[in-house]
Amino acid sequence: MTDVRTFRADNMQAALDLVREEMGGEAVILHTRQTTKRRILPWRKPAETVEITAGLGVDVQHRATKTTVGNGVSATYQPQSITEAKLPGDGVSLEISRSSREIDRPLNDGFERPAGRAVTRALQPGTNPDPTAQFAEKLESIQKMLNELGRSSTLRKADEIPGELFSLYTELIDADVEDDVARNLIGQLKEHASPKQLADVKAGRNLLTALVESEIRCSDPITPTPGKQKVVALVGTTGVGKTTTIAKLAANFRLRDGIKMGLVTVDTYRIAAVEQLRTYAEIIDLPMKVVTSPPEMRRALDELAGLDLILIDTAGRSPRDELQIQELKSLLAEANVDEVHLVLSLTSSVRSLLATVEQFGVANATSLILTKLDEAAGLGSLLSLVQRVDLPISYVTTGQDVPDDIEPARASRLARLVLGQDSLFD
Repeated sequence: MTDVRTFRADNMQAALDLVREEMGGEAVILHTRQTTKRRILPWRKPAETVEITAGLGVDVQHRATKTTVGNGVSATYQPQSITEAKLPGDGVSLEISRSSREIDRPLNDGFERPAGRAVTRALQPGTNPDPTAQFAEKLESIQKMLNELGRSSTLRKADEIPGELFSLYTELIDADVEDDVARNLIGQLKEHASPKQLADVKAGRNLLTALVESEIRCSDPITPTPGKQKVVALVGTTGVGKTTTIAKLAANFRLRDGIKMGLVTVDTYRIAAVEQLRTYAEIIDLPMKVVTSPPEMRRALDELAGLDLILIDTAGRSPRDELQIQELKSLLAEANVDEVHLVLSLTSSVRSLLATVEQFGVANATSLILTKLDEAAGLGSLLSLVQRVDLPISYVTTGQDVPDDIEPARASRLARLVLGQDSLFD
């Protein structure tokens, strides 16, 4: 028994959730579209909704169909990416594919077609309707409609999700990938994959993984050189996990690699953070200096001369506080840092992440450290971030345990994490 229903929601994810809840995992997506609904109050922004038509027990084989419009005129279409268009006046409707539009006109249909003003005069109010003129106008309306659909196809190419790729598209949406990013990836997949690859779900998923991997740029991890001091600073807003990340890095460098190193903290706004790092320094047996100004920064580094690596834990600055940001710039300049890692939490929205990157531009970050992957609802924001920020990723953190829950960033691993193919705890 065939069961076809239409679901509407504010976004694609919510609409897909409704389909799953009402019809189960066996539902077949027949059609999707985005609609705009005007609000009662004219000054309010129109509401955008997503509409999904889904069915159970539906035959989804693609067959060309020819529909007669009237007077020997017919339209040929393929039932994929179907758009409905209504002709004015007589209520006749066509369903025409964006990718295949064709009007079949018989060579001799028995009508002579008047052109130009003759059609207009024939249809003016108060005159007898001319069937020849009416038919000519109908043909003109059909042609105009098809031309408009052709232009719409070009402008909205990204909106078309081929049926064989829809499951991959929903996987991206489920991973919290933004809709425009997901559509762009599917569009690239459609463009570069062969028909055989598109028909094979496993092959399509492998290609999508490779495509996501190509979007992610990673840098080498921090690499100390014996006998040559390297100064590395971590910057970012309060609460993103800078101090814990510093402790993880320090423990691995000191205990695992035997690097001669020291710590500097300028996080004087939060006494608890200073004490937390001091506790870690004592456990790992590292020298630690606390500074409050650029001159003290220079003095602290002089006292730590002879060490191969210095990690600097900076105060959590608000990206909206220009004075704090400039203060940070002065401290980093005095330290003459070799690397600056901007720490971002993936629990934040994409908009917030981009705003933080922009505001911390004066710090001249060389790479990103992404934290709290284990707390993020999905890792799709990582893709939006790397597409809009020209900085590589150096490390990611996957929990609070010191020193275990940190790893150098690798594009292949991050791509699999984004798509849910790897566990954070593998």
